[in-house]
Amino acid sequence: MKRTREDVIREIQKFLRDEGGAYDWDEFISVPINDRKLDAIRIECAELPDRYPPPTCHRYCADEGFRRLDQILDALEK
Repeated sequence: MKRTREDVIREIQKFLRDEGGAYDWDEFISVPINDRKLDAIRIECAELPDRYPPPTCHRYCADEGFRRLDQILDALEK
């Protein structure tokens, strides 16, 4: 899929703010991105629940995973 850095930033921001649609995040983490660097970010986002297991079934990942998303977002915005 043709996504830009700005698209990836927007998807992560929407996810962190709980503003996305019901399937927006699933689509983001499931559909490969043509840009290798952006796709590596997509893959890392998809792996967050495995790397940082959620404390309850109602969370995507543990707090450490959300902190990692903030770090990814900061790096993309520079």
